Parts: sequence; structure tokens; C-alpha cells
Amino acid sequence: MNEERISELAVGDAALLDLGAILGQNLAFSLVAGRCSAAAAEGLRRLREEKLYKRCTEKWDDFCPKYLKISRVEADRTIRLWEEFGTAYFELSQLTRVSPQTFRAIAPAIQDGALRYNGEAIALNAENSRKVAAAVADLRRSLPKKSPDTDLMRRMAKLEKTCAAVIAEFERISSDPGIGAVRMLFQTALTRTRAGLGRVAKENGLA
Repeated sequence: MNEERISELAVGDAALLDLGAILGQNLAFSLVAGRCSAAAAEGLRRLREEKLYKRCTEKWDDFCPKYLKISRVEADRTIRLWEEFGTAYFELSQLTRVSPQTFRAIAPAIQDGALRYNGEAIALNAENSRKVAAAVADLRRSLPKKSPDTDLMRRMAKLEKTCAAVIAEFERISSDPGIGAVRMLFQTALTRTRAGLGRVAKENGLA
């Protein structure tokens, strides 16, 4: 997305001007995943709930990748975080990576735009980013360790086997003498798989 496209979208009426502003807010989010601002998250919610995206395209599924450069799943996930946590989660996540699970656990320590730790109220701003990150790391380490869920462990073992089987099948097909006849389909499947895994990795702080 670029400024020219936002300018084009913002011409017409008040609703479309609102849409242009929201698109502008989300531009940084689309480029730097995991650093979404509270304003951008609220903008996403407005786009979906007020159906402002229909000014550009009929379906939310199409709007997200085309205009926001993020998947619908990623947009909906951000909206859910906004609806559950409000601004505090996004203020903190702009300073240090924090999972929703960790935030739920330390949320009582966040009050009035500050992280309360060791008797100190650390304001959630860029100047305090290192201090906030260190405090969150300490709080995370102090959280009680949970025993792995047995069912989840079984699912993880199954997932590892499935991933190994998928990779092996990609390798077998890529070396098959008849690959030329289905190369386009093979490349499409490989691209979608890589994109999906990349998104999951990004959502979990691995990219």
C-alpha cells in the first residue's frame, strides 16, 4: 500500500476519508508485525465492524490482503486482542514482545499506562522500553510453571510426524520425472504452505 492509494481511497465522502485514515494507521502494522499500535487495532475493528471496507471490496477476506497487506486471520486475531485487552496490551507489545497468555497473567500489574513492578510505576513509553522489557521478563520467569497438557503433547507429536510427512512428500514430488506437468500446482501448494507457516511463526515471535 502507498500514500497515493490511500489518497485515492480518501476522496469522496466522510466515511471514505475515515477509511483512508485507518488504512494509513495500519500501514506500519502491516510492515512491522507484532508492533501494532492501539490506534491501528481500533482502526481494524472499525473497518470490520462498521463495514467500511466495503467501500473498496465486498468481502473482508479480500480486503485484508489487498489493502492492509495482512491476512484476514491476522486482522481478526488483532481485533480479538483489542476486544479482550484494550489499549494496554498494544502499549506494552510496542515496547517488548509479550504473548496473550503472559499478558493475562501480568495484567493486574498494569495500571494507568504504567507497569507496577518492585514498588515502581514504570510508564509504558519508548524511553522506558529496556526497563519495561526487563520487568516483563522477570514477571514472566516468576509465573508458575504448568505441566504440559497430555492431550496437547499427543497432538504435538502427531504434528511433528505430519510435518515430516508433508516435507517428504514435497521432496518426492519435486524429484518426480513427471513434475513438469504439475509444476504450477506444486509451486502454488509450496507457496501457500510456506506463507501459512511464516504467518504462524510471526504470530509466535519467531520471525
